[in-house]
Amino acid sequence: MINIWGVYMKDNLIIISNMKKTILYLDKVVKNFPNNERILKDKICNSMYEILECMYMANEVSNYNRILYQKKIISKIKMIDFYLKISLDKKYISYKRYQKVCNHLFDNLKLIYGWIRYEKVS
Repeated sequence: MINIWGVYMKDNLIIISNMKKTILYLDKVVKNFPNNERILKDKICNSMYEILECMYMANEVSNYNRILYQKKIISKIKMIDFYLKISLDKKYISYKRYQKVCNHLFDNLKLIYGWIRYEKVS
């Protein structure tokens, strides 16, 4: 992929490509939220983009700081799960969509925990 500066960027971390897929799916899910739930929709979207930003940062910083970013990613994923549970309870999303998004998030969580384990061994 080439960014806006014409520099070649590669996303060699599987978790980054998985998170991008999750973001694209979640964008489709939350676009049908009612207008009075703009804050909930914004919280979900902002958290997803912050997770992606933290992943890029964690990939670039030193080992100690990397673990801090990884733990921040975990807390953001858990908050998104909470926001989605609220959305399910208010019937803004179906149980099937909730389950599908949570499976994506759970897969990403497993990858993050594996990444942390790898960092502690190195």
